[in-house]
Amino acid sequence: MLGQITGDQYEQMRQQLIVPLAISNILGHDLHVEADMQYGLHMALSEIDPDSALMAIALCAQDLAAKVINRAPIAIALQKEATDILNEYAPSWMRNNLNAPIPSHVYEDILETVPEDLEGLADLLDALGADLNETDSACATLASLLSIQARAHMEIADFVLAEIAYEKQEDHVKKAQTPDFSYQSVTPKTESNSFAGDNVIVFPGARE
Repeated sequence: MLGQITGDQYEQMRQQLIVPLAISNILGHDLHVEADMQYGLHMALSEIDPDSALMAIALCAQDLAAKVINRAPIAIALQKEATDILNEYAPSWMRNNLNAPIPSHVYEDILETVPEDLEGLADLLDALGADLNETDSACATLASLLSIQARAHMEIADFVLAEIAYEKQEDHVKKAQTPDFSYQSVTPKTESNSFAGDNVIVFPGARE
C-alpha cells in the first residue's frame, strides 16, 4: 500500500471527499465555525466509510496543522502522522474508489489497520486542541470535531472487522458440520449375508 501521491491526486481526493475542501475554506478565510457548519461537517463525515473518513480527516489534519504550526508544537507531529497515513493508504484508496464495489477480502485487508490510525489521529488532534488552549477558536473547534469523528469511525471499523471475523467463523463451522458425500464405501452383499440372522428361511418338513 505504500506509495507517494501527486498534488493532482491530493486535489482529486479533496474534491471527492468534500469535507477537506470545506475545512480548507474555513481555515483559509478565518471563518467562525457556526453550529450549523459543525453539524454539516459531522453529517458529511459520518456518512462515509471508515477508510474514506481516515483519508478525509488526514487531509483536514494537514491543513489544520499547517495553520497553527508556528504556535502549537504538536502540529508538527500531527502533520507528519497525517502525511504518513495519506502516503500509505491514498494510492490504494484511489484505485478502489474508481473500481467499486470492493471485494470483501480486499476491504478487510484495507480496514485491518484503519482503527489504530484513526485513534492515532484522534490523540494528536486532542493534543493540538489542548496545546492551542483556545476553546472558541475555529482551529480548536475543528480539532475537536475531527477527533470526535475519528474515534466514531474507529469504533465502526472495529465493529465491521468483528462482523467479518464472525461470518468467517460461522462459514468455517458450517463447512465442518456438512457431511462429505463425495465418496461412500459400500460393502456388497453376498449370498451368505443375505440369509443371515433373522432372514433364514425354514422349509416345510425340515423341522424336527
